[in-house]
Amino acid sequence: EDVTQFPTPEDIVIDRGDMLSGKARFEFDACFKPDSEQIQVFEHVKPFVTSFLDGYNICIFAYGQTGSGKTFTMEGPPENRGVNLRSIAELFEISAQRSTEMNYTFTVSYLEIYNEAVYDLCGGASDKKKSGDRGKGLDIRGGETGISIPGLTSTVVTDVDQVVELMTRGAENRAVGSHDMNEHSSRSHSILTLTCEGTPVDKSNGLVAIKSKMHLIDLAGSERISKTDATGDRLKEAQAINKSLSALGDVIAALGGKKGTHVPYRNSKL
Repeated sequence: EDVTQFPTPEDIVIDRGDMLSGKARFEFDACFKPDSEQIQVFEHVKPFVTSFLDGYNICIFAYGQTGSGKTFTMEGPPENRGVNLRSIAELFEISAQRSTEMNYTFTVSYLEIYNEAVYDLCGGASDKKKSGDRGKGLDIRGGETGISIPGLTSTVVTDVDQVVELMTRGAENRAVGSHDMNEHSSRSHSILTLTCEGTPVDKSNGLVAIKSKMHLIDLAGSERISKTDATGDRLKEAQAINKSLSALGDVIAALGGKKGTHVPYRNSKL
């Protein structure tokens, strides 16, 4: 039964049933109906790709309950790609169009945060995953130039196919599991990061060198233990997931609050 209504492109109305006193209305920048296509979602975030090439740091992530379609939206199957690869294809297309003005170099890294530990998805993680020994993970360090993760594999890429190869390798190494609400539940947060370095072909035209990052993030889903019936490793994973998502919510709330409010970045690796 479909309990949603979309009176405007920005509004969604949820019929919560008689027991919960009728309908609830929520307003967003954009709402997508159940029959919306991947391309429609991408068109809404497409301008961020241009901003990335203009030197702005960008972050796009999918957030929601387990089984709600986050991985499908961000990654998608080979025949119907999601935000990640559509964004990457767009940036290579725009960079080619700007080749007479700017020289761009792109590097890619791919990591996951599993049980509050950071793992490199493209740096030999496969053998460790098969053996069950994933190690203690990588450290996150802050400095004058921002956040860094020593030991994280960073690969120069020149086309979409190279990125697809890295993403495929990373997806094979990512932690997944099953529970009562999702047979193929992501048990970690995955972060695909592209770094762009651009230098002007001719500095006399007023263009300046840029360096920026774009994070494409597939968050693990929030879980209510009573519904997933998780036990053992699944329960430990769910607790880590919920804690990190709660910390993320606190950070977003603090960033949107009064100027000078403490932002609790250190409460989670995420």
